Amino acid sequence: MPQPRSRAGDNRALKAFAPDAELFALKPWISLLALLADWGLIASAFACAALWPHPVIYLLAALIIARSQLALAVIMHESAHGLLLRRQKLNDLIGQWCAAGPLFLSLQTYRGGHLKHHRQPMTHDDPVVGVFGLGDYPLPRGKLATRLLADLCGVGYFISIFKFARGDYRAIMPKVDKSHGQVLGEVLSMVISNGLLFGLLSWSGHPWLYPGLWLLPAITLLPLMGRVRAIMEHAGMPASEDQSQNARSIVRANWQTFVFGPHAIHYHIEHHLYVRMPFYHLRSVHEQLAARQLLPADNLYNGYIGVVRDISYPARKSPELM
Repeated sequence: MPQPRSRAGDNRALKAFAPDAELFALKPWISLLALLADWGLIASAFACAALWPHPVIYLLAALIIARSQLALAVIMHESAHGLLLRRQKLNDLIGQWCAAGPLFLSLQTYRGGHLKHHRQPMTHDDPVVGVFGLGDYPLPRGKLATRLLADLCGVGYFISIFKFARGDYRAIMPKVDKSHGQVLGEVLSMVISNGLLFGLLSWSGHPWLYPGLWLLPAITLLPLMGRVRAIMEHAGMPASEDQSQNARSIVRANWQTFVFGPHAIHYHIEHHLYVRMPFYHLRSVHEQLAARQLLPADNLYNGYIGVVRDISYPARKSPELM
């Protein structure tokens, strides 16, 4: 079976590099363990909130649950690339019912937009640029703070829903043809997964934890974390056939990657170069590329805070003066 090619454009040195073949091999048990760990963290957060009702516990539980919701979105992302399980139907079934559905998302719709993003990232009709508003970076820090605060308050979530409903993204989002059975399956995955979660919490005597620690973080903390992740990945980057030039990577795992970059999604240059490589091999290919100095040094960071600093500037300065 031929090894997948990198998306390195005219970068001859990068195109000549061939990662170890085993890095493209799927190990479904790792993906399933990661998915189980995400739901285990969610269950633990709910349990702590139920056993020790205190504002600090509620806040910590909300943070853990929102982070785990982001991790589920990354599992959905893996499934969209067909990297979760070897059999496509089972890959899509698990991705929809165990990751996308609980977040009220459609795997098929996400897949259409996301694969378009990978073909030509940071172009004018890149769905990621449109949905996350990545086309005007760098920007004043006050404006960036306003966007992040809007997400934290839930305003950003409802603005995004309104724009989707109004059709603002219709021109950039590819049309995804679905059968009636597929649409029904998606709706059922959303209703049943959330109904099961609410039912279990009600059975335990804590039904209010569902709106308070599942829905509320999903419309406040999750959009905030998702925006920070999107900013790190592509904000301010140019369109380029060499996809090592239009993405960033956080070079080592830390508390910031735990919150904003679960399941190695913070190795984002590597992911764009090798879209058929599962998340649990991205660190290894990063080390191979770094050892050969094939990654652009300016696109490598130790944490998200450095990225946010570099893609924003004080209002009294213009980006040309920095």
